[in-house]
Amino acid sequence: MTHELVAVCDHCLGLVQDGDGVLEVDTDAADRALRAWRESGSADYAVFHASAGTRPVQWAVRHHTCGTAPAFACELAVERVRSWVALLDWSVHLSSKHWLAGTDWFDVIDRALHPQRAAVSGILPESPRDTRRGSVGDLT
Repeated sequence: MTHELVAVCDHCLGLVQDGDGVLEVDTDAADRALRAWRESGSADYAVFHASAGTRPVQWAVRHHTCGTAPAFACELAVERVRSWVALLDWSVHLSSKHWLAGTDWFDVIDRALHPQRAAVSGILPESPRDTRRGSVGDLT
């Protein structure tokens, strides 16, 4: 089956086939990052990522056999993020999660849209455009 997006394991850099892995994030670590942010006197999550010293918790693609899952994880089976529409749908769903602001979810999408930024793992386009002609989203 042809997919618009592929999953590349952040541990071994191998392709992750349907049923063999997940896109995941440690939600407990994201909660802790946001709690520390609030305790520093800031409450505006919109500037969390732009502030010095903050470290958003990274989403990772992992084969089930590579590494270990966080104790408190949001896991998406890779077969559920194989298209642009699915990635957009997950973005809408995850936007209601309080811990999302403490993660690099939008960086995951950005790396998929702009593979010329040297992403070697994660969620990537099956057939990236020539990097001299712009991002995947460009129509010209």
